[in-house]
Amino acid sequence: MEADTLAESIGLFVASPVGVAFAAMWGALWGSFLNVCIYRIGIYESVVRPRSRCPTCGRGVRALENIPVLSWVLLRGRCAGCRSPISLRYPLVELLVLGLGVAVWQLVAREHGDPVHVLARFFYLFAFVAVLVVLAGIDLDHMIIPDRITYPAIPIFFVAALLVHERPPIEHVIGPFVGYLLVAFVAEAGYLIFRKEVMGYGDAKLLALVGAALGWRAPVFAFFAAPFFGLLVMLPILALKRSKVRGVEVPYGPFLATAAIAYLFIDRELLAMLRL
Repeated sequence: MEADTLAESIGLFVASPVGVAFAAMWGALWGSFLNVCIYRIGIYESVVRPRSRCPTCGRGVRALENIPVLSWVLLRGRCAGCRSPISLRYPLVELLVLGLGVAVWQLVAREHGDPVHVLARFFYLFAFVAVLVVLAGIDLDHMIIPDRITYPAIPIFFVAALLVHERPPIEHVIGPFVGYLLVAFVAEAGYLIFRKEVMGYGDAKLLALVGAALGWRAPVFAFFAAPFFGLLVMLPILALKRSKVRGVEVPYGPFLATAAIAYLFIDRELLAMLRL
């Protein structure tokens, strides 16, 4: 009886506006931490110690100065100590992850299964998109997709996917191999043809992670959809600053990550359209 009451309470929570507010707060708080991950992992620092600080003057960030989005607005985008500018990227990442948290909540709330399973699936899928945000951010800053994230994330998300029954188990078994080999084939073929690197193996590991988490169809979709997301970003830049962007290398990981997140939200409709 107590288990039934708990499940019913969770079900009401998932379907209520309070649940959406929780997802927004959860996303904003994690967005703040993901900013730390993007900055520190990219320069091989610990994400735990030392505490958050201004990179210019070294002043520690106080609790009231670390409220997602709001603190940046109140501080007018500047350090409370030395008044150095704080990048606009920080509140943008927090808003992005807040939005993704709400979107994932709405996605799982549509399910009519066991409320406990629905809640578990929210935390699982939110963790997945959070890792992709970190990988995309690091790739934008440093043109790398760090193995210290992808190597442990692949088996972790594989096991977690089986526990939450994300897809049939065989899809998660095949997924990492499909994702990795897609990029590996293009990377090797591109090098033979152009005698230079056209795709990095960091991208292969990113798609292996996507395949482990969402099954083999997800990396296939991400691989073929990523160029279109790239065009949406690059065409306006090329049109405005054509002479300044020639020869500039653009990281591909963020486009793969964006396509993978897009697949997460449209996979049912896409499979129904293709009758798969």
